[in-house]
Amino acid sequence: MKMKETISKYQIVYEEMKKEIVSGRMAQGEKMPSELQLMEQYGFSRQTIRKALEELTKDGYVHKVQGSGSFVKSSRIGEKNSKTIMFIALFAQHYFFSQYIAGVESVLKENDYALNITFSDNRPEDEARCLEDAIEKGYAGILLVPARSACIYANLYLYKKIRQLRIPCITLGGQLPYSGFPCVIMDDYEGGKMAAKYLIAKGHSRIASIMNRTECSGCMRYAGYQSALMEAGIKEEPGWAQWYEYETFQDFLENEELIGSCLSKVTAVFCFNDEMALGIIELLKKQGIRVPEDMSVMGYDDSYMCMFGEKKLTSIRQEPVEQGERAAMNLLQLIKNPNSGADAFFEPSLVERETVRDLQKSY
Repeated sequence: MKMKETISKYQIVYEEMKKEIVSGRMAQGEKMPSELQLMEQYGFSRQTIRKALEELTKDGYVHKVQGSGSFVKSSRIGEKNSKTIMFIALFAQHYFFSQYIAGVESVLKENDYALNITFSDNRPEDEARCLEDAIEKGYAGILLVPARSACIYANLYLYKKIRQLRIPCITLGGQLPYSGFPCVIMDDYEGGKMAAKYLIAKGHSRIASIMNRTECSGCMRYAGYQSALMEAGIKEEPGWAQWYEYETFQDFLENEELIGSCLSKVTAVFCFNDEMALGIIELLKKQGIRVPEDMSVMGYDDSYMCMFGEKKLTSIRQEPVEQGERAAMNLLQLIKNPNSGADAFFEPSLVERETVRDLQKSY
């Protein structure tokens, strides 16, 4: 009789909690009340509450995260037939996109996984829509190029939800330090430092930097640049650092004050990427300033764009195909083993061409 009463009590809790989950009143990924809270709510013993939670876990309505508690489980989590990865990129026209995809697809095809591609247009609100879609449709994993990655709090609530739901996710192009997501990225701090040290070695002591303020990689490249200047005993002067955003790229290059406020005060400029470097070269050309005779310009990425123009662009090299391959391999490993290490940091290298003058040599 006592055993029958105990079973009846835990079933009461089980059925009521199941109803809350199935109806959607408790959302996927939402943390369940603690055992103590449920004891107070129902007036039952810890043993009864624990039994109810065990049955909810066994039947797939709840999953436990060691050290964190129990969470409402998506019916899609862990589905054996989910063999599709979502790739959330910034722009279709970004010159790295096709190379990332080439690396990702080569690995996924070998492992019988499909790829679905979507774009955030570098807007956190659109990234949120993409992430919610990935959660709703039960993708096996997510590869994410973060929108405005220097603004790390924009979608933090969704990043945490993805972690709670145990959906494997890896970022490319930028690190999200508070998300808990592993990343496969270039060591941009070392890349920025390498660029500045190279310019210093060529005799430049007045070096500007033009960085994208919304990208984590831009902030890290600037930090590396600063480090190289400080190690060389060079004090960065006001106006040397210039910041722009993707949305203001063209307006930035059309700012007539840029020459006077920044470029007229330096002998070299280190740019966030090759696209900006080529824009600066064109701006200088319109003002009758020669590259590299009058001004040295350095890019970042070593993209195909480096071969445009009269002078071939000196740049810091990235490996987007290899990064795509590694990201896909690490994501598949995370799917198999959620506790596996999935971070990877690629070392930068310098490609010397024609846009940096050695001030220690005469022409």
